[in-house]
Amino acid sequence: MVLQRNQDNVAVRNEQFTVHYEEIHLQAWRLALYLCGRREDAEDLLAETVAGAIRNFDKLRDVSKFKGWFMKSMRNLHIDHIRRSKRQMDVADFGGDVMVWERLGRYPQLEGPHRSAETRQVFRSIDMLPESLRTPLVLNALEGLDIKEISDVMGIGVSAVKVRIHRARKKLMELLGEDFEVD
Repeated sequence: MVLQRNQDNVAVRNEQFTVHYEEIHLQAWRLALYLCGRREDAEDLLAETVAGAIRNFDKLRDVSKFKGWFMKSMRNLHIDHIRRSKRQMDVADFGGDVMVWERLGRYPQLEGPHRSAETRQVFRSIDMLPESLRTPLVLNALEGLDIKEISDVMGIGVSAVKVRIHRARKKLMELLGEDFEVD
């Protein structure tokens, strides 16, 4: 009898997790891809994050904060991987052009035959930003997270997020050059 109740509770918990995860799956995948740079590493990071999130789902007190909690877990796992390897992968070493084009497919609003060269240049420049600037910019500009959500994901204050986004945009414009026009 007790075993049956536990199995029912696990089934309900897993169903709740699945519902919340399905809402953020695409954003989580894109964040993993941006953090890792390579598709294979992003898949591993996402799988490891999902496994950990399932194990710790009971510890989440407010399910309305699932997205921030999940993204923060992913970012923390990524940082742990970097610390363990004691090196940071350079996007250019792993075929940056392939990744840029892969990302273009994920953001159809940026596509178009006349815009492809500019878009490619923008994504290359984003890849050149340090992680501390790239992550908040990507989460805000491409994923549509608000400042508070980014603050929760990154574990930093709202004002720090605003500063990093500002610095990222400024650095991005420097990387793109004076001749680059923003519509």
